[in-house]
Amino acid sequence: MSVEPIMRARARPLALPAVRRAELVAPVALAIGFVALVAVTWGAWGDLAHDTGYDWVAAQRLTDGQLPYADFPYIYGPLGVGVLGSAFALFGANAGTVALVGIALAATAVGLTYRLGLELTSPLGAAIAAGFTMIVSVATGNMGLISPHAMVATVAVVLVLLGVLAAARYAATDRRRWLVVTGVATGLGTLTRPEFALALVIAPGLWLGLRILHATSAERRRAVGDAGLWAAIAITVTVAGYGPFLTQVTPSELFDNLFPSAQLAAGGNEILKGGAPLTINSVLHLALDLVLYSALAAVIVGAGVLIARGGTTRSFVLACVALVVAGWLVLLAVNPEAIRSRLDHAYAWVPAGAALATVVLVSRSRAWSAQEQAALLLSAALTVVAAKTYAAFDPHPNPRFSQFATYALPLAALLMVWLHLEVLPRRRTPVRQLGAAWLAALLVACAVLVVRDARAETVTVQGVGGSIAAEPADGAAYQAVLDAIAQRTRPGEPVLLAPQMSALYTLADRPNPLPAISLLPGFLPDARAELDAIDRMRDVRLVVTDRRPLTEYGQGAFGVTYNRRLGAWLRSDFRRVATFRGVGTDAVTLDLWQRR
Repeated sequence: MSVEPIMRARARPLALPAVRRAELVAPVALAIGFVALVAVTWGAWGDLAHDTGYDWVAAQRLTDGQLPYADFPYIYGPLGVGVLGSAFALFGANAGTVALVGIALAATAVGLTYRLGLELTSPLGAAIAAGFTMIVSVATGNMGLISPHAMVATVAVVLVLLGVLAAARYAATDRRRWLVVTGVATGLGTLTRPEFALALVIAPGLWLGLRILHATSAERRRAVGDAGLWAAIAITVTVAGYGPFLTQVTPSELFDNLFPSAQLAAGGNEILKGGAPLTINSVLHLALDLVLYSALAAVIVGAGVLIARGGTTRSFVLACVALVVAGWLVLLAVNPEAIRSRLDHAYAWVPAGAALATVVLVSRSRAWSAQEQAALLLSAALTVVAAKTYAAFDPHPNPRFSQFATYALPLAALLMVWLHLEVLPRRRTPVRQLGAAWLAALLVACAVLVVRDARAETVTVQGVGGSIAAEPADGAAYQAVLDAIAQRTRPGEPVLLAPQMSALYTLADRPNPLPAISLLPGFLPDARAELDAIDRMRDVRLVVTDRRPLTEYGQGAFGVTYNRRLGAWLRSDFRRVATFRGVGTDAVTLDLWQRR
């Protein structure tokens, strides 16, 4: 078989005036929507109780001349903290700089989602997918693109979108500069997080491998050269990224940072098992989720077919659709939490659906179009990213139950618009319209929920390093901590915040006295590490601890079931001078300790 159909896109038909208008209107509407969402959620991004701020501390250390892996332990690739550290060096280490960097990266992710959507479907579908990326951007929990738990997550999302888009453009244009961009994105992706790095290796690798497999003998040399070019660029960027650190640490030490066995053994494995338990029951449950969503898709297709028939059937089905839409809007206005509690059913099928789409597209790769190549790249990348949380793929914004699946929502949204607007309709316009209406309903619900979450954070927790909004239940307690730090310590004096609350270091403008940025289970892996930490804190006069038990790690509170030597040192050398409690059963309880 000739490789020409693979390496060249099918010629697009001339765009109709309506399509041309949509291509102009959609980006403008997205820009307005993004600005509006950022404005109404301003300052509400992030979660003071968790590891929002982890990269803030790491980036500050970079500006002070320290290196991750060598001078302090760091569990992610260096790219995200390098971006934030550069911004801190230029604009200052504060929450405002974090917001500006996050907004710039999030806007890039929205634009890339839209542009990749155009490779898969119409401007309407691309805009809907980009709308979901906007929702992820302004999420108010611990995982959102503007203020993620670590900036490397947002950078990784941008790189996956860029890598898939560049490969899709090469499939459509046969211009090697796009393949170069794919190689660069893959190499940079290895400097972020493992699941995104694997996605950027496996998806282009599978695609390029299929191009080699289906090439004729005369064309195989070009196809092999393409794969070699991509791999060479990716490897070069990876080596250039990690090379400077390998002059300071051994490969074994770098590996121990990026794949921290002590943290996994101390409770990190519990987090991983929650999303990917690798049990028969979890796989069967995922299969059931796929069957249930397939039934919903069948209903949408069936309704569209009936509408296309016209007559009284059309009128009846349209009346039913109108009734469903009205009920959805009423419920969203009256009890939005009822919708939030059921939104997981709209996404739980995605890991299985992405894997199934990959298999089907591979089977059709002997004579595929440029659009199908883009879909394969997308589905393969999503399969890899979603595998980490296949049993708990629930990415809709939820500030109290943030999940890693949130970062996969831009890819999942693209898969959904491709499915509902291209695969299922089979040129039946009513089916496409109903699919778009269903996805738009999901998008509206997510937008209402994320704005509602942001509006609920009415307390501004403010220090010399900036501010973050919080809910009244917890905001007063965090503000009291910042006030106490300002009153009881001098500028530049180290304080300990345990086990997390890393953002407070930046807001208070006080350094962390330990190399370990947070004290989650396993970050001080043994008794010797705890004793070294105690020795480093001889001059620390103030400590703040959070009493929350870390049940998600299979642990209790800090100093109780783990880091017990630190807990004993705290109780013997310090006295508890204040306790700041939030309001409600799940509210935060923070203890303030002063050295005796």
